[in-house]
Amino acid sequence: MPSRDAQSTDRGVLVLDFDGTVCLGDGPVWAYADAILPHLDERLARHVTDGLLAYLEDHPGAGTYADGYGAIAALAGPHVPAQLLEAAYAASRTALAEGGLDIHAPEGLVELLGRLRPGVRAVVVTNAPSTGLAEALDALGLAGSVDEVIPSAGKPAGSAAVLGTLLAGADPVTLMSVGDIWVNDIQPALQLGCATAFIDRGGHDLRPAHARGRTIQDLYPALEAWARSPRDFADATAPADIPV
Repeated sequence: MPSRDAQSTDRGVLVLDFDGTVCLGDGPVWAYADAILPHLDERLARHVTDGLLAYLEDHPGAGTYADGYGAIAALAGPHVPAQLLEAAYAASRTALAEGGLDIHAPEGLVELLGRLRPGVRAVVVTNAPSTGLAEALDALGLAGSVDEVIPSAGKPAGSAAVLGTLLAGADPVTLMSVGDIWVNDIQPALQLGCATAFIDRGGHDLRPAHARGRTIQDLYPALEAWARSPRDFADATAPADIPV
């Protein structure tokens, strides 16, 4: 009979966010901004550009946003129609599909996913539409390392349904959710009893997670420990306070 570790690993599902987790680089964010800036006056365009730069470069006093897209939406959104923001986002995804944007995969991620196979299934779950995803994964060198892609996931509202389907009745700790937006990638998984690994680039977000690091590379040892024995990992690293 297989050991508990072997059984757990055979059922492991590694859920990975896309933007900011497996797809790094500011190209898509600037493509989004570039589709909006021509519609702003010079003063406001400078305000948005400076605010985005401050956020991306982690300057002291920069605004707090979920990500670069959120920064642009917060800085420019009050001054333009919602339809413009939607069209600009769609344009950024089209640019992603066409290639040429500044994107790259985290160093060592392909190798990590290879080490976790065949027992762990890697699934990218993202709020982004399908436009550009396949092309981007290919450009990142991840097309052969990802087993499934779920676009337009509607996180966080749609997270419970997506994660529940991926679990298919298995022990929740056999699913590990990794991402850089706590309310989207971490909180819903915690509420279901799943394992979590949080990318906290600023190093100051104290909301609970089983593992945390400033980069996904910091989390590789935790992901490998989880893959070896999900239950032992969850028991050893259980967050003290899981919000409901």
